[in-house]
Amino acid sequence: MVHAMKTFSKWRHRLLPLCIIFAVVYGCCFEWQFLISLGMGPDNIEDMTFGLLPGVGAVVLSLALYWKHLSPGAIIPPALIGLGWIITGPYLSYISLINTNTIYLNNIYDIYVGLYFFAIFFCLNMIVRQYIPHKTGAVFMTIVQFAAFFVILLQWVYYFLYNSSITTSGALLIFQTGPAETLEYFHSLGLFKVAAIVIVLALILAGLFLLNYRQRVLPRTHVYRKVLPIVSLLLIIAPSVGALSEEIFPEAFPIRTFIDTHDYMKRSAMYAENHDDKYTALQAVQLHPADYPNTVIVVIGESETRTLMNAYNPDHVPNTPWLTAMKSNPDFTLFTNAYSCVWYTVPVLEHALTESNFYNDKPFNESISIIDMAKKAGYKTYWFSNQGSVGVADTPITLVANTADVSEWVDRDLKESTLDGALLQFLKRVDPKEKNFVVLHIMGSHIEYRNRYPKEFQKFNDGKINQEADFDNTVLYTDWVLSQIYDYARDNLHLDAMVYFSDHGSDPDVARQPDSASFKVLRIPMFCYLSDAYQKRNPDVVKAIKANKDKYFTNDLEYEFICGVLNMQSPNYDPAMSIASSKWSMERKDLKTRFGKTSLMEDTEY
Repeated sequence: MVHAMKTFSKWRHRLLPLCIIFAVVYGCCFEWQFLISLGMGPDNIEDMTFGLLPGVGAVVLSLALYWKHLSPGAIIPPALIGLGWIITGPYLSYISLINTNTIYLNNIYDIYVGLYFFAIFFCLNMIVRQYIPHKTGAVFMTIVQFAAFFVILLQWVYYFLYNSSITTSGALLIFQTGPAETLEYFHSLGLFKVAAIVIVLALILAGLFLLNYRQRVLPRTHVYRKVLPIVSLLLIIAPSVGALSEEIFPEAFPIRTFIDTHDYMKRSAMYAENHDDKYTALQAVQLHPADYPNTVIVVIGESETRTLMNAYNPDHVPNTPWLTAMKSNPDFTLFTNAYSCVWYTVPVLEHALTESNFYNDKPFNESISIIDMAKKAGYKTYWFSNQGSVGVADTPITLVANTADVSEWVDRDLKESTLDGALLQFLKRVDPKEKNFVVLHIMGSHIEYRNRYPKEFQKFNDGKINQEADFDNTVLYTDWVLSQIYDYARDNLHLDAMVYFSDHGSDPDVARQPDSASFKVLRIPMFCYLSDAYQKRNPDVVKAIKANKDKYFTNDLEYEFICGVLNMQSPNYDPAMSIASSKWSMERKDLKTRFGKTSLMEDTEY
């Protein structure tokens, strides 16, 4: 009886502070949800009112079990993880979206994750301290805690770099960036930013390890060795993991963004699975085909901005001597108002290479590509790329590339540097006695400009690395590469037509932005060469191209343009959306960029 009274008295003294903790945590989480959410209705408030109870309860119960042995080392790591999840995603998404058209934002899931993570990691730490040697346990907990903290850190690093929370655009870049590009990107950040990131990571790891290592040893009694671990596992860890895995964790920020992006990429992979059936069903014929061997070449540029090219802007430095000269050649047509549909490569080419665009909303994995059309026209198809082959196997670009009769990459097949001149060797593999359709994907003016051209093309120099002068040098080198492609194909491959367009532009004065881009970045160069023989066979196409050279255009319609150049007739080609057709019906007010969300009418500076 006396023992029971003492036990009751002990728990009564604990009960008041535990109740206070429960009330404070619950109240703070409830108020925080109101501060970082938008447009919540009565149903949201009701769900939050009752939904917080088990999460806060798990926190308080975990503290109650080990009340006598609470210490900074035991509380601080799970508290940092819990608070990190509660604060980071909701706050960053809120401040990023508050000035947009967002009218509903519910961040309650991140709060739940933070509460349950505190309970899980706190109890796990107590169990580890009982059953794993001290130093090993400290290392184990440091690794586990850092893994949970990494997502928080990733969000803050992303925000400081881009002033935005992680969006689908950013997640796509994260998923689709290979090892080589990752290293190059970190190099482009500069030594200070990279050093700051490394120092922060090192400090976090060292701090977590010290907190775990300096914890006091728990009593080796039956209660602490058996009872409390079992209670922790059955009443806190297992229910918390269950609650998270069912519907909470997948809805938290940015987990939902990563899941949706992964699902998108998985759906894109269906393109390869369905390709044979789509191609077999494709009905397409080429009007006025040549009865002699000839070659059509499509060159896909990278990050070239027309407003920073002399051929488009005579006041700019002379960085396009060949293209500027070709402007006076009647066989060349320079399109003056072409725009990128998106500001980074993968979604651009997913649409530019296929009939999927931001006007018909046709799914990528159900779409016919320019490679398919060329094959139906009787061409042997080639894809030669200086974009990396490592780490891009799942991107839509590579899915399309692999459907060509021949597909090769500079780094994989030639084992050479990433200078675009290496692509010229591939052209020697094209048989001049056949009908050929060749796609060349160059590296162009990709970030780390100074890596994109040989030393002899360092014509412009402002004393700064990877800024405007170096960008001009990349444009100069690309101009030379294009001239070499044209000269070789004309002299050796019976060049019939050549099309060039850039995927998007680049602004050397502004760091790469995953989530936004100025119109300067969206203005791209595009030109078309048509041989004398081609012009005699297809006078209507030539007349349309010349008539439309100053019309506005977005490059998610490149598929239609190239089909027009090939002069195809097919249910999978709409001439009304082809700037190579007299039926072209799109006007500036109809055209949109930035994933089909921004009208070209908004570009008032150019």
